[in-house]
Amino acid sequence: MGLIQTAPVFGATQDNLDRIAELRRSLGPIDLALTPELSANGYGFAPHRETDLFDSDDPRLEVLASEGVAVGFAERSASGRPFNTYLLPDHLTENRFLQRKLHPVSYAPWNEHLSFQPGTELGTADFRTARIATAICNDMWHPVIPWLAAQNGAEVLVVPVASMEGADPARIRRTWEVILEHAAVLMQCYVVFVNRCGTDSGARFWGGSRVLGPDGNVLAQLGSEPGATVTELDMTALRRLRAEVPVLAEARTDVLAHALGPGRVSPGGQARV
Repeated sequence: MGLIQTAPVFGATQDNLDRIAELRRSLGPIDLALTPELSANGYGFAPHRETDLFDSDDPRLEVLASEGVAVGFAERSASGRPFNTYLLPDHLTENRFLQRKLHPVSYAPWNEHLSFQPGTELGTADFRTARIATAICNDMWHPVIPWLAAQNGAEVLVVPVASMEGADPARIRRTWEVILEHAAVLMQCYVVFVNRCGTDSGARFWGGSRVLGPDGNVLAQLGSEPGATVTELDMTALRRLRAEVPVLAEARTDVLAHALGPGRVSPGGQARV
């Protein structure tokens, strides 16, 4: 599996795609290469131009998809407000798996809920010998999302993000370390974190893309500049771990069903007690 860390520019879609293609060529033959959130569009704090939106089967994405490159993009929708979408392609079977961001950030300075509508489903994809789920950036700040992905059989959790440094870069990095290690260890899965880097729309993004094993150890990592790297995931070892330490199988889904059953959830999404 490959990581492609880029520094896309908001609105420069063709240049962004060209840069991804250039880094993909440096990786050689691999099954799948992952890019950051909105890697085709860049990250802005304003609505996207109509010409910068992509259809889910957009020909502009097909060249990368045919080479096994996963891409984040602003997906055109009938409502007029796009989705923040991630395309996971299998270039051998030509299957295409889409995940739409479930939790656009609803507070400043991001205010993504003003530019994007939320997705409604968390999917898993059977990809070669592994089952993969995608949790886009803020979706990982909601612990139920990686848990649901694992309960649905996900063995690899792909986490494309656009994480900026903000006023306290060390705190942001440490927060992500905790989130990623928690998911890897407790969900017993590989976690592939793909952050962007560079400056866009006045914000600085810190990169640090990495792959974590189910023990929480980092198997591969990039720095703060554009780049690419490759690592192998041992699915046999992961399945042996899940069989020997069946944490996921112990999950009391009946407790969750009771807590969130009919009449237990308010319109605002909070459980009534």
